[in-house]
Amino acid sequence: MGLACSQIRLLTLTARKADCEYGISVASMRKMAITREQSALAQEYNSKLQTKSIVYYDNGQYNKINYNYLMGYGSNYTAITSGNKALKDENSMILTDYKGQVVLSSDYANAITAVLGSSAMDSNGRGGTFSSSQIPAILAELIPGYSEEQFQAVIDGENITTSYEANGVQTITGEENGNKTTVDNSDTSTSILQELIDFYYPIFSAAAANGWTTEYNNEIKNNDDYINDGLVSGTLQLATVNEDGNYEPDSSLTYYLTAGLVESQTNSDIREEITAWYEEQKAAISEKEDWLDIEIDNLSTELESINTEIQSVKSLIDDAISSVFDWGSG
Repeated sequence: MGLACSQIRLLTLTARKADCEYGISVASMRKMAITREQSALAQEYNSKLQTKSIVYYDNGQYNKINYNYLMGYGSNYTAITSGNKALKDENSMILTDYKGQVVLSSDYANAITAVLGSSAMDSNGRGGTFSSSQIPAILAELIPGYSEEQFQAVIDGENITTSYEANGVQTITGEENGNKTTVDNSDTSTSILQELIDFYYPIFSAAAANGWTTEYNNEIKNNDDYINDGLVSGTLQLATVNEDGNYEPDSSLTYYLTAGLVESQTNSDIREEITAWYEEQKAAISEKEDWLDIEIDNLSTELESINTEIQSVKSLIDDAISSVFDWGSG
């Protein structure tokens, strides 16, 4: 190989050597980032394992706490009267935020503003206090088929009078003549209204005395864990409502756990799910690390070969230079 060719080869090898060294350096820094990623993953895994779940027991299993369980299904009052959906055991236990304002669904807020006017709720979705005397009208707005006067009568401890015309008299009354009769369902209607009042009145009386808010509705709707996480962090709180709509003083989460109104647990299924997630994430990180190890090994092998060839080319260059100076000597 001539001197000029050797110099060109040396420059090419030197450039490639620099590329390899730079590649090894970048890959090593990426491995350091992966080490930090592994550490962060382990911390997140341990944090998830220690996270409490606030649950209730229904239909043979534990279920994570949710808004419907605590506050009902909005205007779907049959969920309360039919007993076909899970509801809290203690009607006076309601959901508030850290400011003490009652957390209301859109249905509840709409019933209030229909009675009080749209100005009752500000641009942030919060409403102030109002007179408890307006609760019967709010309940009548929320629940179709019953009037403000009927709700007020049952709240006052009175029975209401209701009836309806029915066909098939002989089936209903045993009479053989005629085909219509008036059925007195006063007891049934009074009983239904009493159930509804028992459930809804603590919610609206607390809202009347302490104010209310809808600003968490999007989070509650889009995140199944929002109520649970909020109760654990303190952003959301449970409160016991007294007859005046005010809160009993001992309303900490610990109180409700001790009273058995809610429970706290780390479900084994959740633990297995979290562990499976962790193993999947860890495997993905390990795969990236393996690829980086292969890349570093390949670059290191190439760099070693380049260094050997550089030494060989340098020897050729030295020999070529020496032969020029040695030519004609002697």
